[in-house]
Amino acid sequence: MSTAPPLPPLSSRHPIVIGALEALRAVLVLAVSVLVVAIAAWFTAIAQLQPLSAVLTWAGTLIAAASGWELTIGVGLPPTLLTIVLLALLTSALSRTRRALAANELLVRNGALPATRYAATIGITTCVVMIATVLLVAGLVVGTGEVSVVGCARFLVVVAVPVLIACLGPERRGAPAGRWAQALLDTVARRAGAEWADASEAALRVLRRVAAAWAIVSLLGLVIALVTGWSSMAEAVSGYSHPTVAAVGLGIVQLLYAPTLLVFVLSWVSGAGIHLNAVAHASPFSEQAGLVPAVPVLAAIPTDASAWGWAFLAVLPVAAGIAAVGRPRWADDLDWRTVVLAVVLVLVCATVISVFATGPIGPSGLGTFGVPVLAAAGAIGAGTAAGVAAGWGLSLLASRASADR
Repeated sequence: MSTAPPLPPLSSRHPIVIGALEALRAVLVLAVSVLVVAIAAWFTAIAQLQPLSAVLTWAGTLIAAASGWELTIGVGLPPTLLTIVLLALLTSALSRTRRALAANELLVRNGALPATRYAATIGITTCVVMIATVLLVAGLVVGTGEVSVVGCARFLVVVAVPVLIACLGPERRGAPAGRWAQALLDTVARRAGAEWADASEAALRVLRRVAAAWAIVSLLGLVIALVTGWSSMAEAVSGYSHPTVAAVGLGIVQLLYAPTLLVFVLSWVSGAGIHLNAVAHASPFSEQAGLVPAVPVLAAIPTDASAWGWAFLAVLPVAAGIAAVGRPRWADDLDWRTVVLAVVLVLVCATVISVFATGPIGPSGLGTFGVPVLAAAGAIGAGTAAGVAAGWGLSLLASRASADR
């Protein structure tokens, strides 16, 4: 009596099935998470007699907000902490797909499975398309998301960044570049020369250090603002009928926007400033007397110009210079090609983070809020690029001076 062959393990199934299963896993985790949050919100608002159907709408709206879409309720500033969680979930799904496809490829080489043309492309594309479709339907059809130019740009970033990380990143921490990344570098070497391929890798290393410098500058700036503006924050909370409850609730909301606050600090330090509403614009060398939204952390933003406000413009160049040539081996890694590519990457990253730090938070004057995208991207990018270029120039002068001795 013949028996049916056992089902192949997950890693030995067709690439489409592998991508679909990983997408389903990510979607289930996302759906359960947002439904739990929406149900908790429904119980909180049950005194307002909200229908149970509001749970699905709220869950979809949460996905829309995390995906970067503007909402029909007049809110367009994405909760960037949730966006980062969503990025991590998508990256995990795509990375698992890539590892499963790699295991599949070993079975194909051993003759245990028939070969499939473009297996990796098919599997990863399947995963991306399924997840993106779910996000679009949940955010724009079920939730209250609406299509806008900025929202489309954010959504493309949310989908594209996990793809780039999963496909071009190493298989594991500390491992060499992945196969697709190496193929890309080989293509650059064939078409533009090995120097540009080496410069591409070095520019990525510079970008990682620059990102760390951005994080340090923004964290220090935020801490200083919170310490010096503590009395203003307390005054903002005291205006509520229940200050303690307001402080807890607003604290949770502020936490959801924590990465956005760090971008605010970068924009303020760069000189581009922050739009607090349609008429109030805060920067190191300008004063504003407009009303500030009654959010404690916003009350900590300096609103008075100082005689030495222009000195803040040196913060990003100095931090970027240290990130570029702070160690001798970092300086040895630089040449003009690396500097050019690093500057391009810095400008792209500055634009991306600026797009996620702007958007309305209410009607009327609060329709203009956050960083001015073009000004912030230009100021942050230019200041950082100037620091990298200046650091490279100083390292050349130091090398020439030591060689002349």
